[in-house]
Amino acid sequence: MNFLKKAVASLLILGAISQAGTFEQNGVKEGNNRVSVGLTSIIDNDDGSDGSGTLYGQYGRFVTDDIEVSSYIFTSLNSGDVDYQIAIGANYYFLKTPTLTPYVGAQYYYTDSTRDVKVNGKKVDFSSNGNNIHIGAHKFFSENFAISPEIGSRFVDFTDYTNTYANIYLTYFFN
Repeated sequence: MNFLKKAVASLLILGAISQAGTFEQNGVKEGNNRVSVGLTSIIDNDDGSDGSGTLYGQYGRFVTDDIEVSSYIFTSLNSGDVDYQIAIGANYYFLKTPTLTPYVGAQYYYTDSTRDVKVNGKKVDFSSNGNNIHIGAHKFFSENFAISPEIGSRFVDFTDYTNTYANIYLTYFFN
């Protein structure tokens, strides 16, 4: 978690001293694609653990200047346990500026795991469907490259809250 705090602070400092007026982002527009590599840090868990982190990849395609459809996949190995998650979703972009573009979104996901997970003291089969909701922003450092922080919440089987998460992506936009 300390790494995540240091990374966010460093990115904010870099953003403050960057040459924001020298370019205009070229990423968030109809027909463009987006690839992101992210670090997820679980902030809180109902099972009482301290949280965890994992790396994963994401792909998005802009169907309009304001709407993006996306998919992602991740796998992680923790103490011999294998987790994977695949998801599809959509993001809506608003209040766009030349160097900062916030968004809100939701995803449907499928998760599978070889480990036992407890939520509120009850054993939960971690092979599940669910959804997450999130808000984030792309902070552009060039026309096509951005750092993208995101926060959100996940829900198992669309009802049971499971955790809050924070992501930091390195994002590249292309035609």
